[in-house]
Amino acid sequence: MPRFKKTKRDQILEETRRRLLEAALDEFAGQGYAGANINRISQAAGFAQGTIYNYFSSKQALFQAVVSDIAARHSELILQGASSAAQPSGRLERFFVAGCAFAQGAPAAARMILAALYGSDDQVRGFVYQAYEPLLRYVEQEIVQTGLQDRAFWPVDARVATALNLAVYLGACAPTNEGKQMRANPRLLARIRE
Repeated sequence: MPRFKKTKRDQILEETRRRLLEAALDEFAGQGYAGANINRISQAAGFAQGTIYNYFSSKQALFQAVVSDIAARHSELILQGASSAAQPSGRLERFFVAGCAFAQGAPAAARMILAALYGSDDQVRGFVYQAYEPLLRYVEQEIVQTGLQDRAFWPVDARVATALNLAVYLGACAPTNEGKQMRANPRLLARIRE
């Protein structure tokens, strides 16, 4: 099947959307969902007020697009790192290492996701849970349940262990508001049964 070159118009539309998403990430990370302002996002991206509505129907749709983009990049990095280990204990360690690397490389994205998860808006939190569902399933099935079956981990409820791992991961891998280094060594977090 022949490949078609993108038209100049398609390239401009794609570049504009990318710039809007980047500006929105900064705004949501700095102001939270409730405090974010669509006009500031458009202007920060270098466009006139209202430009954003040519690409996203609402602030909610923009937020969902930003979260989906972050979750896709975050999950890809973690899945590449974690799935390269044959044993569940190695996958768990690589999960923490890759996750902390993502948070260090994308601190605004990490702050935005954490603020959404721990904020008071249930709908915003729901967007994040939905976007991260594939990663949650991977951690539960390929790391926790497999590790329990292989007796690599102490016997516990798989759901509880998954939730605990994700809570530790989010707390340990998150950069502080001042942008300081991670608060914990990710290799020490992945302690296994010996």
